[in-house]
Amino acid sequence: MVDSLQKIEEEVIDELELNKARMTLVDKDRSNVLLDSMTSPIRAAGGSAANTAYWAAQLGGNVGFIGKISEDELGEQFKASVKDSGLKDFTVFESEDNQTGHCAIFITPDGERTMNTYLGAGAFLTVEDLDEKAIESAEILYMEGYLWDRPTSKDAFLHAANLNKSTGGKNAITLSDVFCVEMHRDSFVEFIKESIDFVFCNEEEIMALSKKETAEEAFDYFKKEFPNLEELVCTLGPKGAVVVSKGEKVHYDATEAKVVDKTGAGDYFAAGYLYGLQQKLSIEESADIANRSAAHVISEVGVRPTKNFS
Repeated sequence: MVDSLQKIEEEVIDELELNKARMTLVDKDRSNVLLDSMTSPIRAAGGSAANTAYWAAQLGGNVGFIGKISEDELGEQFKASVKDSGLKDFTVFESEDNQTGHCAIFITPDGERTMNTYLGAGAFLTVEDLDEKAIESAEILYMEGYLWDRPTSKDAFLHAANLNKSTGGKNAITLSDVFCVEMHRDSFVEFIKESIDFVFCNEEEIMALSKKETAEEAFDYFKKEFPNLEELVCTLGPKGAVVVSKGEKVHYDATEAKVVDKTGAGDYFAAGYLYGLQQKLSIEESADIANRSAAHVISEVGVRPTKNFS
């Protein structure tokens, strides 16, 4: 997927009939209308899992990316970005004419990002598109909840997760968005119980999955319902993050940051944490890198920061 980011004033949210601070799935026509409304967009390769893969690689991790694109301008831009990022590239081209996925992101003065996503070719990932050797050799397979919508991509998830488990790997999933959770709650719960070792989410998503009114109740639900889950990693925005491991819940403070654009905060947090897992760091060390990574990306516009990471 390729992101186009545009700073706007608050009133434009209503003018464009946007769902503020949420991710909304749109069709190709709506996506192009929103793109045309942008006066000076910043464009970069994006997509939740791609952002996570990118930043984990920048931290020094050994990372590959599997996805699907079209042979169009956006697809070529995405391919070039993957190559420049140092990622192992397992993306494939589609044979249909669905266009490469695109996300129109509008950033209001409060730093909130409003995303309008046309999944495009990426939503048509199939079992046949998977690089099985790459999955078999992976220590951790990280899967993006956004792709659970379409039966063929869901089948690809299930196949990849089983394949990775069979060779001793660990499976991780991000719940991605409240919209995704509410659409697929029962199948998410089943998938987590059967195949997942690490769950990444925010407090709204965990409450939606558990159907609980508070995050604390949701954490208790997870400890009871998913006893085999190695770690639940839940971000709390400026309040930091909580990790539940072996029945124990520990809170980690956020890294202080000037919020310019919240786009990619959760993606970068996951990247930092996954990097820590790959490097066999402690939960505390992994959470520290994760929190610093999130603070890093929200301090400027876009999901490819130009400032030095510290």
